[in-house]
Amino acid sequence: MYILEAREHAEARGAKILARLLGGSQLFEAGVAGESRRGTAIAGTITAALAQANIQPRDVGFVSASASGSVEGDAVEAQAIERTMGQVKVTAFKSYFGDLGAGSGSVELVASILALHNGLVPPTRNYSQPDKACPVNVVKDKPLPLEKSVLVALNQSTTGQAAAVVLATP
Repeated sequence: MYILEAREHAEARGAKILARLLGGSQLFEAGVAGESRRGTAIAGTITAALAQANIQPRDVGFVSASASGSVEGDAVEAQAIERTMGQVKVTAFKSYFGDLGAGSGSVELVASILALHNGLVPPTRNYSQPDKACPVNVVKDKPLPLEKSVLVALNQSTTGQAAAVVLATP
């Protein structure tokens, strides 16, 4: 279960705060055929979430990519990340537990928050060879220390919906 509440309320009840929500965005890109629709929506949610959080891409420690495992879909997502954020570190939590359908985003968000809380970016499992169509800085082989205490978590569907949230340490 997630509990999203005002900091003052959480502190008053003695809650252990794991992360702060800085910004978020969701888009549905209708009317454009195929994967390009998703790329536009993903890039748009990243840009809007960063603007709402009042931070720049250089302030982000890592991106939690949706990474569906589809060659086309992963390339679209990776290109949107690179276009909007440059060479930020990227990890994919589905590599640990597979695609959980509608539950994937929720489980990935928990993993992202725990990574942020523990100060480590976990590697993407079973990643060995970069794909030229996926121009992102994938964390591989071993966890990396988190140098910046902000993350962007992404999720999207094959039909054009996309969401991004920006989280930071408390």
